[in-house]
Amino acid sequence: MSDACCSIPSAEGGATARCPGSGTEGTAVEWTTVAALIRGPVPPRQDLRLCRDRDCEVVYYGTAGARITVDELTVRPGFKAGGDGLLCYCFLHREADVARQLEASGETDVLESIQAEVRDGQCACEVRNPSGKCCLGEVQRTIRRLETELGVEP
Repeated sequence: MSDACCSIPSAEGGATARCPGSGTEGTAVEWTTVAALIRGPVPPRQDLRLCRDRDCEVVYYGTAGARITVDELTVRPGFKAGGDGLLCYCFLHREADVARQLEASGETDVLESIQAEVRDGQCACEVRNPSGKCCLGEVQRTIRRLETELGVEP
């Protein structure tokens, strides 16, 4: 595991803040994240941003004109329409798995499982997660949302 795992990307600016597909404001993402997930040729190094707009086909865009769509990636981001539902890209936990556990027992061990793997140095978020960030925050938000939707007491 590198020191960058489970940390926020350092790219701050440079890339236009607005996605060319949806016009929504994107967040900075490292070039190495994009390079690890793209199917075809890797774009030239540039400041890149991530578009989380569910209905936009663009996932990454950059200052040198990069525009990478969902179909150009090795994984379909869970936050995009038609995504694969993954919450954790390192250990392949899906939102549906969390929902099934909550429905069956009123609790889930997914968060604790991921935390244990992270402690053991087994994550590679910067190259597996399309956001280039640790999934723990997203997993926690999803668990809270599903608990509310399913009427489960936390």
